[in-house]
Amino acid sequence: MATKPLRGIHVFWCVATFFAVVIAVDAFFIARAVGTFPGEQVKNSYVLGLDYNHELERREAQLQRGWTAEAGLVGGMVPTLLVRLKSAAGPVTGLKVEVDMILPGKGAATLTLAERAPGEYASAVVMNGAHRAELEISATEPDGTTPVFEATKVLQVKS
Repeated sequence: MATKPLRGIHVFWCVATFFAVVIAVDAFFIARAVGTFPGEQVKNSYVLGLDYNHELERREAQLQRGWTAEAGLVGGMVPTLLVRLKSAAGPVTGLKVEVDMILPGKGAATLTLAERAPGEYASAVVMNGAHRAELEISATEPDGTTPVFEATKVLQVKS
């Protein structure tokens, strides 16, 4: 049986095919990574960076209020996200509370919580099998759009 000698064109096509496969696999992984989490925490990060002094003033005003937030899951088969807002004087009531819940690798959702007891705001959640959630809590006056209180919490879900 006669074998053909290895020529330069054969080596070229072997190397080109190898790199084409590597580039295709890398492109697939990059597309999947960016598709599950684009890396943005806020949509207008450039504008927020330009207005950073206003952000610092807003944070200072929030610190002056002395409010704190607690967050956790309660319930069994259908868990409920419970957020408690407190001040030095007691529970903080009458606010519109929204939570941006980020489930790493599983997506994000915005929840509007209802006040079920003084200072306790709750909403049913779907965890999609996630064991960790990043919560961005935002409370506004019922007729306003500017947050009067914001907090970030990390929620660990026990299996």
